[in-house]
Amino acid sequence: MKFKQLELITLQLQRENKKLQEDNRTLKEENAYLKFELEQLKDKIYKKKGKPDNPAPPAEGFPANKRGALFGHLGWFRKKPKHIDEIVKVELQACPICGSSDLTECRKPKTHIQQDIIFPSLKVTCYEKHIYYCKSCKKTVYGQAKDELSNSYIGPVAKTVAVWLKYHIKVSDRDIKSIFQSMFGLKITPSAIAGFRGQLAKRLNYAYEALLGKLKQSKSVHIDETGWRINGENHWLWNFSNHKISVSHIDKSRGQKVPEKILGEKYNGILISDFLSAYNHIKARAKQRCLIHLLRDLKKVKDCLWDDQQVQRFAGRLMNLIGYAVELSEERDKGIISLGYLQKRRDYLVRSLEDLNFQNPQHKILQRFVKRLNRHKEEIFTFLYYPGIAYHNNQAERQIRPNVLLRKITFGNRSEEGAKNHNVLMSIIQTAKLNHLNPLDALTKLLLTDDKTKAFTGLAPP
Repeated sequence: MKFKQLELITLQLQRENKKLQEDNRTLKEENAYLKFELEQLKDKIYKKKGKPDNPAPPAEGFPANKRGALFGHLGWFRKKPKHIDEIVKVELQACPICGSSDLTECRKPKTHIQQDIIFPSLKVTCYEKHIYYCKSCKKTVYGQAKDELSNSYIGPVAKTVAVWLKYHIKVSDRDIKSIFQSMFGLKITPSAIAGFRGQLAKRLNYAYEALLGKLKQSKSVHIDETGWRINGENHWLWNFSNHKISVSHIDKSRGQKVPEKILGEKYNGILISDFLSAYNHIKARAKQRCLIHLLRDLKKVKDCLWDDQQVQRFAGRLMNLIGYAVELSEERDKGIISLGYLQKRRDYLVRSLEDLNFQNPQHKILQRFVKRLNRHKEEIFTFLYYPGIAYHNNQAERQIRPNVLLRKITFGNRSEEGAKNHNVLMSIIQTAKLNHLNPLDALTKLLLTDDKTKAFTGLAPP
């Protein structure tokens, strides 16, 4: 009897032990998943960037890293100006050391070229408008000068400089007021500066519409979005860009209706984005998902489940496949490999990606990645089928960064009208920079042009 009781107790303890092991494994997996989610949330809120926690020590015999250019960098030297505005002769009547006047010139003069700025004075122009009577239409008429803005006491250059300082240099309205008063002697209130933006946006809206039209005809577009506020309410700032065009759009929605409104119901190009679900049902010729986002998540998974062999094998293999695909695209762009070899290796990558999907992992984190790969399996290696298409979405993130910097200063917009002004003016400035144009000159020329059909005519839809 005692032996049977002991056997029953042993079986019960084994069952409890097995259950505790399963519970421990489940809790460990859930803990790792929560840790992974926490790291993602921290990245979204704090945007952690900087040096690693344990930087590698310098190699023996080499000094520690210091600030400055990389080793071997030739540096930059200021070029000699093409013209000299003024020559100033510096002559001595007495020695600056001992005061003696017994001086004899012994060498050729030493030249020292210096560049400086001279604060411009305020220019006040009075336009005398000669009034004529037209016998044909029986009305009195008068003309408009080249650099004149109708019904405006402030000229076009001052208004475009105010907009340029706001959106390009990221200066607040009060600081713009101080700059205008101290440098140019022009007194302007912050409310007037805000009014400049509304006036320019209204007059340059035709250029914004032209950019939207060219964007719809482009071969590819990068899309990204970030948080924005209008009068304290949450909105989203979207950016649609490629190598020649950049368009900003502030909207209440973060759904797919926003890209469809900007690009049309069906976009006949390559759409490059992250894994946001808003892009899943957008109709396009093809899509490329940002692999940098995928690699970043895989690294977090490896760090969270560092002791799990299945997770390490899965994440490591997927990272190797992506790395090999990137190397293959670089070799294609350099013309190192043939088209046949590219197709062969590309087919191998697609099959390998499907094999990863068939693993049916038990871990919750891996199930999440497998589900993502199944959903977007035709959008992972699109860049191998279309030359010139990037495997990442860095273009959109670079274009959205100036908006983020401006958001730190302004905290968004106070009204819907201000948001529309932001869309127009920031789009023109960012597009000018992409085309290596001076944003200030571009704003002024667009403001003063009479032919609205010539807005950004030099931009071919890339």
